Amino acid sequence: MAKKQRLTNIRWKEIIASYIVVFILFSALTILPNLTNPEVLTGVRIVVQLVTILLLLSALALYIYFADASSMESTRKTWAMFTTMILAFVIIQLSKLWEYAIQLVPFALCALILSLIVSGKCGFFANFIIIMLCFMQDINWRTGATLNSENFFYLLFGGVIEAVFVSFVLGKQYRRSRYLAVGLALSVISVVTATISYLMFKDAWSWAEYGIRVACAFGSGLIAVMLMFLLVPLLEKIFNVSTVFRFSEIATSDSALMRKLFEKAPGTYNHCLTVATYVEACAVAIGQSAVMARAAAYYHDIGKLKNPGYFAENQFSGINPHDSMTPEASVNMIKLHTVNGLAIAKEYGLPKEVQTAIIEHHGTMPIKYFYLKAQKYTDGVLPYDGYCYDGPKPSNKISAILMICDSCEAALRASGNRDNVEKIVDGIVAERLAFDQFSNCDISMKEIDIIKSTIITTFTGIRHKRVSYPDVRLKGDV
Repeated sequence: MAKKQRLTNIRWKEIIASYIVVFILFSALTILPNLTNPEVLTGVRIVVQLVTILLLLSALALYIYFADASSMESTRKTWAMFTTMILAFVIIQLSKLWEYAIQLVPFALCALILSLIVSGKCGFFANFIIIMLCFMQDINWRTGATLNSENFFYLLFGGVIEAVFVSFVLGKQYRRSRYLAVGLALSVISVVTATISYLMFKDAWSWAEYGIRVACAFGSGLIAVMLMFLLVPLLEKIFNVSTVFRFSEIATSDSALMRKLFEKAPGTYNHCLTVATYVEACAVAIGQSAVMARAAAYYHDIGKLKNPGYFAENQFSGINPHDSMTPEASVNMIKLHTVNGLAIAKEYGLPKEVQTAIIEHHGTMPIKYFYLKAQKYTDGVLPYDGYCYDGPKPSNKISAILMICDSCEAALRASGNRDNVEKIVDGIVAERLAFDQFSNCDISMKEIDIIKSTIITTFTGIRHKRVSYPDVRLKGDV
């Protein structure tokens, strides 16, 4: 039975160190600009500011650990998150240079970026922390003469509403038209919150002032989306993280590596495309990223480029080199395709998630064909330990889906019998459960059942019956 994964991959020393560094950076960014104002730079206010930053970062750490702990396992994502937060903080602080600039600020920028490179949950709370930090800083360092309640309210109200909208409405989309719609929606939200702020705190109505504020507020949503498109590729490159845009770019048969696979191992190429159909359907069915799943499936057998003739789908001449090899030698050759695949993926700079799927998609399953072949030449029961893949087992749902779909595609293609589809799929899944292949990922039995039914439905669609065309030649008009 699949078990709930325990998070054991968090590098606590690195995570704690990153939070300490960010605490120091935020402390400097909030205190140093006030050095020239001795009227407000008091020991009490400095202590208040430091405690505020400490509490907000502690709340962020607790939220991520309990609500989205998987993102904490990647130090790269943690630093990408902090870099985005610092950038958003600096942009909000720069708005103080012009009276109406606060309405231009893209409050949802942090949530927009982090929903792509980390997660929606992380994006929302990180954005909330930045809004609260800016709000508390402005309150802490103000004097009675500089208090502007309208701007404070707009910052807090508008910032939180926009963060919620982006994080829980947008999701990980990769269609540019969707982001244009989101930008317009953010603009409308900004206009509404700016109007509420103006009406709440202004006794004397001024159409000119109101018009400027509304115009700036409307532009803020579009600015947020434009900055997101500029910054996401940069952050991807700097921190080696992948977004749906990156997966969408590589999940195409037109990529250089897929063209090479088509030329050298056409059987494997077609197998990968078919598996991708199954994997994408299953990923959508259980709420996983479709583009990430498709990218993982496209490249999962890329290691067969090294020795394509040793794999059945590429043996078009009828010659099988394994016929003249010992079972042990054959097993070693077959196992190499995951190791070679990982090496090729690193060489071509494929995302870490795809690399993980490549090395994990067979887990520690035995290579049955050669184990049974060796068993024929052995008296007694032959231990299967030496005839298994080296692993590791799937560590996430995408790898688990790929493991099931990869074996099901091969078995269903070999069978070609529509009547035994359910029996074949059930047998493959039961065998992997018996070998405890899903103990390192958090996939549930309910999700496994959904995957099985999705594979059956997809296979039925792929192998649907067609009307036989009559073998009659018609004479066309000349």
